[in-house]
Amino acid sequence: MANKLAGQRAKFSKALRDFNISGDEPVRSTAVRRMAEVLRDAPTSGFTEEEVTQDQDYPASVAEEIQRIALEPSEDDEDQAALVAEAEATVDQSGLQVFGIGSECVYAYGYACAPDRLKIGRAAGDPAVRIAAQITTSTPDRPKLLLVFRTEDAGSLERGLHAWFRLRGQWLSGGGLEWFRVNVEEVIEAFQAIMPAAKR
Repeated sequence: MANKLAGQRAKFSKALRDFNISGDEPVRSTAVRRMAEVLRDAPTSGFTEEEVTQDQDYPASVAEEIQRIALEPSEDDEDQAALVAEAEATVDQSGLQVFGIGSECVYAYGYACAPDRLKIGRAAGDPAVRIAAQITTSTPDRPKLLLVFRTEDAGSLERGLHAWFRLRGQWLSGGGLEWFRVNVEEVIEAFQAIMPAAKR
């Protein structure tokens, strides 16, 4: 986090310096744009304006530029959009069933070539992006995301499901801690037993 703050401070200070030493209008406009982008993205990165600017005065045109670009996607938004697009191409989501509500999730995916084996994991964001990040060229098939259970506490739900299937002897050794010899119906039944109030 400290390195990211240092980087944002450096970007802002360089743009401010460029603005102050140049009489060339295109250079000054570019500097204003760069300062505005850094300040627009600061809260998303967990920084305040004061932390980034270090109380340096900047031109009023920067605040105007922030307002103008507020609705434009940031680099982080563009990076996330690229990850989602890649995940959609990598992970088969046809037939996906979603249960519950919440900002986190527990997911189950598997492969058509091994229909009795599912990986049960968790994700704070898009589960397909999480799965795509795990896939290598040595996988036997295209991964198929089958189940998503939305919740506000994915860690507890994941531990509960893992314990449920371990107690039944369904954990698969040799494939990490999250692979189980289960089918979709069994995972849904376990979820509904653990979280009976959750709705589909």
